[in-house]
Amino acid sequence: MKALIENIQHYCLHDGPGMRTTVFFKGCPLRCLWCSNPTTQRMPKELLQKADDCLGCGLCARVCPKGAVAFEPGKAPVIDRELCDDCGLCARECPGKALVMAGNEYTVEEVFDILKGDMLFYRNSGGGVTFSGGEVLSQSAFAVELAERCRRLGINTAMETSGFAPYERLLALADVMDHIFFDVKHLDDEAHRRLTGQPNALILDNIRRLGREKGGNVRIHLRLPLIPGLNDAPEHLDRYGAFAAGLEGIADLELLPYHRLGKNKYDMLGRGYALGDVPPPARDAVAAAVGRVREHAGHVKVLCVA
Repeated sequence: MKALIENIQHYCLHDGPGMRTTVFFKGCPLRCLWCSNPTTQRMPKELLQKADDCLGCGLCARVCPKGAVAFEPGKAPVIDRELCDDCGLCARECPGKALVMAGNEYTVEEVFDILKGDMLFYRNSGGGVTFSGGEVLSQSAFAVELAERCRRLGINTAMETSGFAPYERLLALADVMDHIFFDVKHLDDEAHRRLTGQPNALILDNIRRLGREKGGNVRIHLRLPLIPGLNDAPEHLDRYGAFAAGLEGIADLELLPYHRLGKNKYDMLGRGYALGDVPPPARDAVAAAVGRVREHAGHVKVLCVA
């Protein structure tokens, strides 16, 4: 069994308790306007261009079988994304690694060997392994087998998910996870479609059912990415807090303030950034949002994760 993995990142501190190794799965059915990992959205491998690393040799243009790379001395190569089929030949030949492919195939054993190398950090920090993406549920069978191996070795497991998948996939992973971080981006279906490209009914049904059936076995953390002007209206925050209060089996609710750290990845993909110059929320605005949600969240603990 193989999976397409975009990255395996070590020493992560915000993807669950302790120090963690995060596995970024490729493939996601959502297209959130603020996505900070656009290189994980599409399932095939994709060509990334790091223009600042270009050595100006022009080899990429000479080896491209599609003629998709235009090169002029003294300038960064221009890639015609309509012609490019992401074959990866230019990336393999690029001496400066200015062209690289996002996504590599791994077997379960190969990923597990990498994760085991960080055992000392897990034990000393109370950390573990987090599956992220993209959407883990898009390659759920691989994720289940990998998580089972981690659990047998005593490694704490966590996953980050949008919940947009058949419930059976979510249930199978819930049985091998210690933590599930479940993003619900917007409670209004029309707004959710506009912001992510998908409806929210399946997501809401899945979080309700998961909390009811598995809340006693796995810690479920509800998450709201807080995006200025998109889902931070007072009435939506009030509704969100009430939604959390009505869920069963939820450990807490985390607000994640919007950031722009992934913007350069859109440039590397040759894609525009949908939110333009939208700034991160001010600290006092985040504090006000947390307080507003708390007013309606009842027994549910509300946190802010920077």
